[in-house]
Amino acid sequence: MSDNFKQKFAHWFARVKPYAILTLIPLFFTLVFGGAFSPVSNTDVPVLIYDMDGSNESRQLVDYFADYPYMNISEEVSSMAQIEDAMLAGRALGAVIVPDGFGADLQSRSGAEVLVLQDATNFMNMNVVMLAASNISATMNAGIRLKLLEAGGMLPEQAAQNVLSLSVVDRGLYNPTYGYLYFLFPGLLAIFVQQTLLAAATPYLIDKKQLLCNGPGWRQAFGEVAARLGSYALAGTLGLFICLLALSKVFHYPINGSAGLILLVHVPFVLAMCGMALLIAAIFDDTSHCTQFNMFLTIPTLLSCGYAWPEYMMPEAFKAVVTHIWPLYYYANPLRSIIMKDADFAIAAPYAEGCLWFAAFWLPAGILAYVYKVRLLRKIEEK
Repeated sequence: MSDNFKQKFAHWFARVKPYAILTLIPLFFTLVFGGAFSPVSNTDVPVLIYDMDGSNESRQLVDYFADYPYMNISEEVSSMAQIEDAMLAGRALGAVIVPDGFGADLQSRSGAEVLVLQDATNFMNMNVVMLAASNISATMNAGIRLKLLEAGGMLPEQAAQNVLSLSVVDRGLYNPTYGYLYFLFPGLLAIFVQQTLLAAATPYLIDKKQLLCNGPGWRQAFGEVAARLGSYALAGTLGLFICLLALSKVFHYPINGSAGLILLVHVPFVLAMCGMALLIAAIFDDTSHCTQFNMFLTIPTLLSCGYAWPEYMMPEAFKAVVTHIWPLYYYANPLRSIIMKDADFAIAAPYAEGCLWFAAFWLPAGILAYVYKVRLLRKIEEK
């Protein structure tokens, strides 16, 4: 292989690499995380049952839990110590303990109790356990009251009307099975867009900053920078829709919102991120240090943008700071509402407007900082 070919290949790869980062890397992680979090529903949540009573009533309760969907019931325990060990080790995420005397308490109408334990370190699986306990206890209560009313001489139809005079139905909207894939992926997609744009743009801007310091055609070079950032924005948009297509076709993730509304919040976010990329590139002169800083941004920006921890629970001062120094708040939250809830224009528009205001300040600020750094470096070179 000739040196000339190697040089041409290296030059071609350097040109193509940012576009591969913007399109293929998000697709790769979509497939990896989608496979890890699939199926979309939380199935086979491991739950232990310790029946200390052994009565007909306790066996009926156990059968209810065994028939409940999304849980994998095991009765292979004979002590509280085994339950504690299993939950500490993560082999069980919940446990139901039916105490001795449960059946007798039901028959005597003195009030029977069942202990439900849940691993609260995993809140999504915890919801499955608690929903099962709530529904099953309501079902058993209704059956017991029905039998008592019929035993008191009430006709079955009248007894059913009295028992079912108030019926509460639980339903989780937008994520009915409390699946990880539903909950996480809009936020992950927002992070993919943010991080890949920074990964593609900032190294280019840092390298170009050095080139802009030399030669008389630096004004034309700034036009090339703007064109390159525009091409990165288009590639990142393409990468987003490729990920959405993969989610829909491969993992059967329901994409409820329209492409137009997604673009409504996506375009202002990309403009804002171009401003942040210019600002970061103006600060850093070493691409490796800049890459490390970009990687550091992933978790703090996601955790502080209101996606996992709702913004209405944040202190007002903290919320004001977050929404003014980083634009992810204006993107991850409406993206979730559009994809999962099929939110309309009235929901998405305030976020898009907020992000446009953000971009209106930080994009010029990034340009000015970048131009200032280039001029500063030019003065140093001239000396």
